[in-house]
Amino acid sequence: MITTVTLSPCIDKTVKTGKLNLDAMNRIEPVSLDIGGKGINVSRALSRLGVRSRALGFNFSGGEAIPEALEAEDVECRFTQCAGSLRTNLKIMETDIGRTVEINESNPCVSSENIENLKSAVARASKDSSMIVLAGSVPKGVGAGIYRELGEIAKEANPDIKVILDAQGVLLEEGLKAEPFMIKPNIFELETIIGKISSEDEIVSAARKLIAEYGVQVVLVSRGEDGAVIVSRDECYSHPAVKVPVKSTSGAGDSMVAGAILALTKNLPLESVLRYAVTAAAGAISHEGTTFCTEEEFERLLKL
Repeated sequence: MITTVTLSPCIDKTVKTGKLNLDAMNRIEPVSLDIGGKGINVSRALSRLGVRSRALGFNFSGGEAIPEALEAEDVECRFTQCAGSLRTNLKIMETDIGRTVEINESNPCVSSENIENLKSAVARASKDSSMIVLAGSVPKGVGAGIYRELGEIAKEANPDIKVILDAQGVLLEEGLKAEPFMIKPNIFELETIIGKISSEDEIVSAARKLIAEYGVQVVLVSRGEDGAVIVSRDECYSHPAVKVPVKSTSGAGDSMVAGAILALTKNLPLESVLRYAVTAAAGAISHEGTTFCTEEEFERLLKL
């Protein structure tokens, strides 16, 4: 079983406009409303790729659609209900210039009881999980060390579990202390803890530094339209982005994590883990809104 953890779920509202005009009326074309949050997106992408998962995390008032949608996609749900209303993230696609503007709300503050309940849920779920994904931002009331704590709890419950971390800033820095199996930063997230990066060689060097310092086994770095780089202690590979029409970038990084997990469940070599990751990301950006590719689409794109 694959378990995902989402501490700050949301509803993603994606709309289209030609080009935003500041200090003027802007008319939009509604595109979609999707449940979201990084771990939730990984579970949804995995389901489309034929991999079952279990989704844990926090949920809030107004988030009833989240377990309903996930269960419809054959994802087991064990959310911790919290007080307050679920956040909505607005994504504005400026079609004339190919730019997406994101305006994200914050979720309400969670209680210490909510956090303890989540920790207990992670400990229980980890016992029969081969991998656990800790991903995304956190609501108020949650400390910066939460991913380190959850990673340690998961490994204590199941020493064989692979912890996969996708976070940024201090959440990533602290989470690294739990020695995750794999991290999936983008260039910006990597730069926030390493410093300015201007070449592929510097990406590999930065990744190897994290591997040596924190015991990470795999660093998967997403590079947007330049594809991705994957690094282990002894290997490194790069892969260009798969050329598809870009309809939305929402969920691309989460699809990349799902593609990597699919390859890991098959015990494929590192180079194939990268190829699967880049292919799954391409499948996501070829759809509008926060939508993920099917197994059939994935297999077709894998041949390109």
